[in-house]
Amino acid sequence: MKKRMALSIVCLALHYMAGLSVAAAVPLANNRQIDIAVSNNNGAQNGSGPNDTYYIDAPGGGLNQLHISTDGTIAGLFGQVTTKNIDTSSTSGSFYVTTTGGRGFNDSLILMFSMTGPISDDFSLKIKSSGYQWAATGSAPVNPTYVSGAVNEVFTAGDFKYGPQNAKPGPGALGTWSLPFYSGQNINDPETAQNLMFIDLYLGNTSDRSSIDSGSAKVEFELDGIFDSTSSFNVYSWAAVAAIGNGTINWTNRLSTNLLEAGQSGYSINTTAIAAVPEPGQAALLGIGFFAFALTRRKRPA
Repeated sequence: MKKRMALSIVCLALHYMAGLSVAAAVPLANNRQIDIAVSNNNGAQNGSGPNDTYYIDAPGGGLNQLHISTDGTIAGLFGQVTTKNIDTSSTSGSFYVTTTGGRGFNDSLILMFSMTGPISDDFSLKIKSSGYQWAATGSAPVNPTYVSGAVNEVFTAGDFKYGPQNAKPGPGALGTWSLPFYSGQNINDPETAQNLMFIDLYLGNTSDRSSIDSGSAKVEFELDGIFDSTSSFNVYSWAAVAAIGNGTINWTNRLSTNLLEAGQSGYSINTTAIAAVPEPGQAALLGIGFFAFALTRRKRPA
C-alpha cells in the first residue's frame, strides 16, 4: 500500500514539474478593454498603460485592414489562411503583416503566438522582424527608417503570460469571446484552448507600395520543441491617434470559426510529433527518492 502511494506521489511530482514552465500564465480578464504585457526583454515600443502595457479597446469593427500574408508583394496584400501540417517537433518560416486600411499605416504591430498545451520545457520560438520604424505622432510617417532585425529574440516556455483560453481577444461585444485563434476552430471545445504570448515587433506598416515589401512588416520564425499541438500566429495594431481611439489597440487579422468565410488571414501549425518521456534533473530525482523512501520505510523490530 505504502509503495503504491509513493509511486503515485512520484508521478504527481513529475507531472507538476513538467507544468512549471507556464505556471505563471493567467487567463485574460476579458476579450477587450484589457491591458496586455509583451514578452520582449526590452518591453513595449509604445506601451503607455500600467507597467509598460498596451490597452486593447476594440469597441467595434477592426477586422478588415490588417492581414497576415505569405506573399510580400502587392498581389498578397489581403493575405490568406495558411495551415502547416508537420510530423516533426520543429519548423521555420516567414510571413508578412500587411495593411489595406484607409488610414494608410499602423504605428506599432504586436504579434500574438499561441499554442495548445502541455508546453514542453524544450519549447523555443525565435522571432526576427524587419520593416519600418518612425516616431508615432498620429500623423502619417515621413521618411520612415527600414530596420532589419528590429526584434531578433528567442522566447521560451516561461514567456507564455496568458491563458489557457479558447479564443483570442479583439473586437466584439464586451464579454463575448468570438474570435478563433485559427480558421475553423471550434471555440466551444476546451481541447482547443491555447496559452499565449504577445511580442512587440518594434515596427509599423504602411500602404506605401513603393517601399520594401510593399510597406509590410516581415516576420521570420524558428519554432522548436512543439509536440502533438496546434500553434497559431495572429497580429494586432496600435495607433497613437485614430478616430476609433488614441493610444490603443483596435485591429487584428480576421479569422472565423467558418472555414469558408471570406476575408480571413492567419498562420497556424499542426504537429503530430511525439515527445520523449522527460527526464527530471538529478536534484529533483534525489528529492523525490528521499520522500518516497521516507513513506515506505518500515520501523525495524527491536
